[in-house]
Amino acid sequence: MKIEKISKTTYRVRKMYKGKTYTLMFDHKPSQKEIIDRLAENMQEDHVNDGTFKYYAEDYIKSRSNVLSPSSVLTYEKLVKAISKDFKSQRIGNITQADVQREINLYAEDHAPKTVRSLHGFIASVLGTYRPQFVLRTTLPQKKIKETYLPTEEDIKAILKAAKGTEDSIGFQLGVLSLRRSEICALTMDDLKGNELHIHRNKVWNKKWIIKETPKTDAGNRIIYLPDTLVEEINEKGYFFKYSPNKLLEHLNKYQNDLGIPTFRFHDLRHYFASYASTIMPEADAMALGGWKSDYVFKQVYRESMKDKRKESAEKYINKILSNFCQDD
Repeated sequence: MKIEKISKTTYRVRKMYKGKTYTLMFDHKPSQKEIIDRLAENMQEDHVNDGTFKYYAEDYIKSRSNVLSPSSVLTYEKLVKAISKDFKSQRIGNITQADVQREINLYAEDHAPKTVRSLHGFIASVLGTYRPQFVLRTTLPQKKIKETYLPTEEDIKAILKAAKGTEDSIGFQLGVLSLRRSEICALTMDDLKGNELHIHRNKVWNKKWIIKETPKTDAGNRIIYLPDTLVEEINEKGYFFKYSPNKLLEHLNKYQNDLGIPTFRFHDLRHYFASYASTIMPEADAMALGGWKSDYVFKQVYRESMKDKRKESAEKYINKILSNFCQDD
């Protein structure tokens, strides 16, 4: 195999195998092993590229079904259905950047940017698995900044007071302590030892409600401390929440409507926990209690939750500066 230097930083190798010429490009002078490895990748890609995108998309999901959560599998299956028939029927080896861009443009006509990005991410993952040399440079729609209402301390106090003694009381309190709906609904009395609650399962939808014995992330497997009052309430009832995660949200929305509180998600109780916990304990401890895997995600939640408080602080600061400059000598 001849190694050709075609520019200051680019090298080319041509190799014929079974009647086909393979052209390999490198940004450095390659070793024989690098050439053989790259050639093997290209040959494998040629072998793989015989099937349609739909075939390999389904194979991609199947090959990961034992490690993905049921909800992720369902999401991927829905994405496959959402892809146009023309794109799915194409031979995966013939798909070009223009084909992907057209598919994304078509989908973006009646879907939100976040949904479009999810579809593109799936397409990119399938192509990246079966055509690793194919690099996508798709133009995607800009993300929209969504204004959401986040609960205040007064909102949460009012809801907990109204729910006291009801079926919802324990679930709402655990939500304020950072638990997700799926975590709350998977709890059993065996998970409570004294004041310590072990969170390590999720109740998820997979054509029916099932208990997933592993948490969403490793960080989700955690133990948190519960106050005596909540422990007494749980022991008195003998359970945490009997219904599905959807019911927790439905019940919360009912309290919001009855109390005249703006609607927010059950998950926003976690956001409230993030903002409040960060003011009274080290960030690492707050992350561990809430089961956040990375400080990036935690800080994103925290920044969003503290947006109004930052605005208030900024206004006070600016007013103070101006008042100092505007005072008469």
